[in-house]
Order: sequence, then structure tokens, then C-alpha cells
Amino acid sequence: MAAERLIIRGLSTISPLGSSRKEVLQTLTLGRAKAQWLDAAEQTRPVFPLTASGMNLVEELSSQARYQGLDRTTLLALTAARQTFAALRGERTELGCISIGSARGATNSLERSIAQHLAKEGTLAADTSPTTTAGNTTSWIAQEYLAHEDLLAPKSAHSNTIASISTSMTCTSAFHALLIATAFLRGGMASAALFGGAESCLTSYTVAQLEALRIYSRERSEWPCRPCASSEHSSNTLVLGEGAGTAILLGGSVAYLPGDMELLGIGWALEATPSATGISEDGRGFQGAMLGALAGLPAGRVLDGVIMHAPGTSKGDEAELRAIERVLGSVPLCSTKHLTGHTYGASGMISLATAQVLLSEGGWSGFPYPARVAPLPFEAPRTLMINTAGFGGNAISIVVGAL
Repeated sequence: MAAERLIIRGLSTISPLGSSRKEVLQTLTLGRAKAQWLDAAEQTRPVFPLTASGMNLVEELSSQARYQGLDRTTLLALTAARQTFAALRGERTELGCISIGSARGATNSLERSIAQHLAKEGTLAADTSPTTTAGNTTSWIAQEYLAHEDLLAPKSAHSNTIASISTSMTCTSAFHALLIATAFLRGGMASAALFGGAESCLTSYTVAQLEALRIYSRERSEWPCRPCASSEHSSNTLVLGEGAGTAILLGGSVAYLPGDMELLGIGWALEATPSATGISEDGRGFQGAMLGALAGLPAGRVLDGVIMHAPGTSKGDEAELRAIERVLGSVPLCSTKHLTGHTYGASGMISLATAQVLLSEGGWSGFPYPARVAPLPFEAPRTLMINTAGFGGNAISIVVGAL
């Protein structure tokens, strides 16, 4: 018996790529990096903030009394979720699961409250504990959904019985959230689930952690982050970015809407951690995840390209390239980290937004610097793979297709 089709609907992201599909297409087409300096005076630590449109959306939300005091990660996720709910166009949808991933969680609030406590600067705010918990982001999105009575399914024995699940599994967190959503639908526990990822990690302490690993970029060039750079330009050039994304996963017979994508496969792997970053030199974790994702590909359907994880670390990028070569041979490849930086637990959603644009409109202009990948074009792709990997040896790959 064939598994039911799974549809991804209402994808919404805010990131350095943009806050709309049109803006994402424009950024991909122009291929211009918009990095800024975390420390404006020293100008030694590049970061990728949101675009102006994304900043405005978050500021608009944070100005409302109901949302004041929330961590920025939660605000980013709520901004994306609101747009996802709007994309449902009032269609009543009974969500059985809401799952949001984040590698670092409430980074800004937690760092700020710890610094305040250590400096003995008065009593902590009463809401410090709830707003700095790992589950705070998912809980707020669940409450936002319950507040939209126009979206709630008609009352039944199971209405509003929602599993609100937060997951933190480093840089694969968004796709771990998708894995949870998939399990709920495949297991018959839900007919629809919201999944996503959010990260606000542009803090001095978070950057210092990567500097301790000796992988953070010190580049002052036009491209401070250069994933898959050619050997003569290869070095560790990881740069952090911030962003968030959410979408609805639907099962069963549904009428397709513009922008819908089909989830054709999802694979995961956990390799023994041979290094601090958890990625082996030959990328065995990537290989296992990709093979698992390909197992769901329908007969006769051809993979048209891969959106790589490729965060700009020389060993990590090389390991992924080796795994792709073993599993897929020569295929079109891209990564947007030179335009977005690494958005940690949200990175899977940013890549999913890239896939949506490539599947519908194209727009990939290639790496703007000498790269280690063959310049194969994405010619009207219909099926794409997305890779993610993270500390601890985690890897998740998905395959999505246009309908």
C-alpha cells in the first residue's frame, strides 16, 4: 500500500534572503551579499541580519503589548507563523502537532538575564523563566493558532488537542521538526502539522564559540562566507545569520494551491562523532541521510539538483561534496550561505524557501567566486534535495518536488 502524499503549504520565511518569495528570487538572482559587522568599531566579525522588510515585520510584532518581552527567536518564529496562517486563507485546518526547532533557543534573553544576574543588577523579571525556556517559541505559536478562530477546525472530540513540541538538534533542528511532523501524519496521529525553525544568534558570545572552534570567518572581502570555495581560496569562512521559517504539512487528498510542494522523501543519519563538529572527512552522515531521502522517490522521478548544507567550513563542505559524488555523481549544486550566513536551526527552512523559488521560477545565478563544484545549471528543476547537518553527527536530507 503506497503512503499518502504529503504536501508542504504556506511556507513563510524571514531571513537575509528576504521576507517574501519575490524578495528571495530577487536576492538569488542578483547574488549580492549583505553582510554587516557585529562589532562596527573593530569590523572583524561579519554577520547576516534580516533584510529591511524582515526587520520591519519583527518590529511591528514586537511593538504590540501582547508580544513585548518575548525573546527575539520567538518573535522571528511568530512573524513567520503569522504569514503561514495568512497563507491558509481562512481555510479551517485542524493541526495535530506544532513543532519548531532551534539550535540555541532564547539566545538573546538568556544571555541578557544571565549577565544581569551575575552583575547583580536588581531582581530578574518575573517572566524570565518562561521566556528563556527552550519550549517558549513553540508554545507561543500554538497560542497564536488557537487565537485564530477562523483557522480552527469545527469542534470535535479531538479539536485543540495539539501536541506542542520544541526540538533542539543543532543545525538540523528545523528538519527534525519536519521529521516529527511527518511521523505524526504517517502514524495517523494528525492530518496536518505545523513545522519550522527559528534562530537569533547574532551575539558576541555565540560568535566567540565558533571562533574557539577556529571556523568563524575573518574575511573582509566582498564574500566573507564562501561555501565550496576552490582549493586556492579555501579556508574556514563560516558566518552566522538569523532567520525563521514555518510551513504546514498536510496529508490525504487536498486541492493543491500555488506554492505547494510535495515532500517526496526524508532521510536521517547519526554518525559516530570523529570531530568537534561531528562530521567525518568522507561525509558518511550525509550519505546515509541522502540515501534515506532518495528511498521515497517515486519510480521514474529524477533528482534535478541539491541545495547543500555547505556552511563555509573547508572540511565540512568537502565532506558533503564527497558524499554527494558517491551517492549522486555529477548534479547541479548550490548553497545560499554566502548570501545568508549560517542560520543554525533555521537553515533548513531557508533552504526550503530557496527550493520553492527554484522549482517555480529559477533564479540561481551560481557561486560568484571560484568554487569547487562544476557550474551545472538548474534547468527547470522539478525535484530537489536539501541537505542539513549539525554538531553531534546529525544529518537530515529531504527531497521535495513541484506539483
